Amino acid sequence: MGRIRQRRSGFTLIELLVVIAIIAILIGLLLPAVQKVREAAARMKCQNNLKQIGLGLHNHNDARNQLPPGQYNNFYQNDAPWIRGCWVQAILPYIEQDNLYRIYDAARLTNGDWALVVPNKDTIIQTLVCPSDSNSPKTQTRDTNVVNGASVVQGLHTNYVTCSGSTLVPPIGNIANGVFYVKSRHNVGAIPDGTSNTVFASEILVVPDTTVNDLRGRYCNSWYDNNNFVTAQPPNTTVADVVGYQGVSTVRSPSTLVGSTSPVGLYARSYHTGGVNALMGDGSVRFVSNSINATTWQAMGTREGGEVVSN
Repeated sequence: MGRIRQRRSGFTLIELLVVIAIIAILIGLLLPAVQKVREAAARMKCQNNLKQIGLGLHNHNDARNQLPPGQYNNFYQNDAPWIRGCWVQAILPYIEQDNLYRIYDAARLTNGDWALVVPNKDTIIQTLVCPSDSNSPKTQTRDTNVVNGASVVQGLHTNYVTCSGSTLVPPIGNIANGVFYVKSRHNVGAIPDGTSNTVFASEILVVPDTTVNDLRGRYCNSWYDNNNFVTAQPPNTTVADVVGYQGVSTVRSPSTLVGSTSPVGLYARSYHTGGVNALMGDGSVRFVSNSINATTWQAMGTREGGEVVSN
C-alpha cells in the first residue's frame, strides 16, 4: 500500500511578503497619527506652562504692585537685587518653586547679589521646559568664568521668554516699547493697548549643551536681553537671532553676533507644527501661526502703540 502524503500547512513566500507589506502599510498609516497625538499633548503641556508663567507674573504684580523687570541689569551696570538675573527669579515663589527661590536668595545675600553664583541653578523646572524641544532641558553648558578652579555651569536655559517689544533692543538698557526689558517696571492695570492685545511671553528654542556659550534662555546669568524676545520677525523666521555675545547657530535656531553696543533681539521659535504658543497679558494663551500678518505680530509686541489687533 502506498503512503498517504500529508500536505504541510504554512505560508508561501508570496503570502509572507504580502503580510509583511500589509503590516508596513499599517505602520506607515499609524505613525503620523501617533506623532500628531504626541505633538498635540506636547503643545497642550507647553500651553499649560505658559499659563503657569502668566499666573506667576500676575501674582507677582498683585504682591508687589508691578510686574518683574525683564532683566535686572544691563551689560554696563550691575543692579541689585539680582545681578545677572531676570524675571524668572522673581516669579519662582509663584510657580511652586519657593524652596529653590529661598536657596537662591540666601546665596545672593552672601555673594553681593550675583545671580550667577548660586547653587542648584541646574535644577530642572518643568514649567520652564517645552516638551517639544529635544535640546531641552539644557543645564550643563559652562562658560569662561572660573570659581574654585572650575568653570561655572550656566544652569537651566528656559524655553520661555518675555516680550521686550516690536524692535531690536539696545543692550545698554534703553526703554523698549514692550512690557519686559532691562529695568522695566510696569503694572498689569496700566498697559494702554490692553492686556488682551499685548504679548507677555512666548517660546524660543535652546541649542545643545556645548563648550561654547549661548546665552539664549540662560536665566541665572542674564544679560544682552537673552531672556526676552521681540516681535520684529514672525514666529519661526529664517532670520537669525541677533545676539551680543558668542552663540551657537543651528538650522532651527540661527544666530548672528553683533558688537557690544548694537541692538539685539531673539525671535519666537518652537518645534510645534506651524507656529508658537504666546502668553497674552490677560493670562490667555494663543497659538500664533508662522503666517501671521507681520504688522499684526509687531503690534502685539507693543504696550502702548495704539494699534488695532484683530483676532
